[in-house]
Amino acid sequence: MQPLKLSLLAGAAMALAACSNHPAGTTAMVTTEQLQGSAWQVNTVNGSEVGDALVTLNFHEPGRLAGKAACNNYMASYTLEDDSFTVKTGGVTMMACPQPLMKLEQQFLDALEGVNQADLSEDGQLILSGADDVRIQASRQK
Repeated sequence: MQPLKLSLLAGAAMALAACSNHPAGTTAMVTTEQLQGSAWQVNTVNGSEVGDALVTLNFHEPGRLAGKAACNNYMASYTLEDDSFTVKTGGVTMMACPQPLMKLEQQFLDALEGVNQADLSEDGQLILSGADDVRIQASRQK
């Protein structure tokens, strides 16, 4: 009798997981509390490693986001709702940098504007994603 109950429970859990619109290996939408704290270091933008460039996300207060975008500092606002996460970039400083950093910065800022989902992976990575393969992956700065 016990194995049957476990099998039914496991089947129900798998069925519920299959109905989720979140990527495999992630949890539900993040909360404001999970975003805040130490800054997030961006590791990849749309599948490309950022290398040694400093690209950060700092959710310093609810609805506010700031950080380093490879070359310049940026400020943005964000909206976190039950099933969506959107970012609206605001000001960006205007320093000139080497072309590869300028290109990465533009890719990052464009990707940030295209985000519509924010999840935490099982290993604590922040995954910001959107349409057209937009994906920003970040980990907490230490």
